[in-house]
Amino acid sequence: MEKPYKNFYKLCLGWFIILSIYLLIVFIVISGGFLRAKNVLGILLLVFPYTVGALYYLFFCRGKSKTFYALGFFVPSITEKIIIYLLSAYIFDINPLYITSVMQITTDEGSHMRQGINGIGTYYPYVFSFFSWSYVVVGVLIPIIMTIFIVRLQKNVDL
Repeated sequence: MEKPYKNFYKLCLGWFIILSIYLLIVFIVISGGFLRAKNVLGILLLVFPYTVGALYYLFFCRGKSKTFYALGFFVPSITEKIIIYLLSAYIFDINPLYITSVMQITTDEGSHMRQGINGIGTYYPYVFSFFSWSYVVVGVLIPIIMTIFIVRLQKNVDL
């Protein structure tokens, strides 16, 4: 492995860890039948994947720059919110440019869905009903807090 790509590989592995924990939580909620506990699901999806990612970056990516850690947290966080938003706009048949309409119908577990997607219609309104403005704001604050935490911890303590 060449030196310039080593940091990129570590970032990709961190992103994969965050994604896999995120998907694991969603699948457990769907298969466990906890679809109505949308606040609990939102909190779990905000905190747990990024905490596991922070542990990975803390123990296996020591001495990296602030930009490295910020990219490690912000890329999956922003990507997740964009994907959920665009998927909601498609599923509920709303123009993605109408931001407030998409957010409102996603939060309200929308009653009208696009025709022809019968399989996803049973789970989607409940699984992503936690997606609201507060989820987006806290979802941006968590990576900031995790980045500051890791940078300060590595500056003060040599692990």
